[in-house]
Amino acid sequence: MRASWKACRGLMWMGALCASFEALALSPWLIPASFPQPGDIYLNGGFLFSATGRPGGGATGLGAELSLHAFFEAVPIAGVGVFGQWQSINGEHHRVCAGVQATTLILGAELGVAHDFAGAQGVATTSVHLQPFLSLGLLTAGLRIGIPVVTAPGDKPGYGSDIGLVLSLKLPVPLRKNFDGEG
Repeated sequence: MRASWKACRGLMWMGALCASFEALALSPWLIPASFPQPGDIYLNGGFLFSATGRPGGGATGLGAELSLHAFFEAVPIAGVGVFGQWQSINGEHHRVCAGVQATTLILGAELGVAHDFAGAQGVATTSVHLQPFLSLGLLTAGLRIGIPVVTAPGDKPGYGSDIGLVLSLKLPVPLRKNFDGEG
């Protein structure tokens, strides 16, 4: 049973990476040249894939992210927003995260709080989440850094620090064009 789960997880990751590269290749044709414009507000939802290192070994995650992002009436384009994430880590436990994000042009950063729920390999751990990222509309690639601050008591260790690559494939849906009501 364990071997079939590992094979299935490997196929999921291969499919996720292929979809991410395909989205990157197609993004110039899918996203208009006018995306985003100053004053726009977007709801972004999609898939989240991660491969990170932890003191107990490597961790892979598959999940979803939802963010709300507003762009300032300024050039160069910049914005701020909030985000929430959920991931299944190694098929063994769940990780949730929420916080704030800021962008300028295609560069951005997230700051939030993450919580790894207790699982077979460790006790519940709450961490500070930091993630600089590069966003190309549909595809975002980031470097996740998790710094544990609280570990629940128990007979197993906490999940510890977390550092690695995160890819997200999201669809930006405009909620409102221009804060001044022209959209």
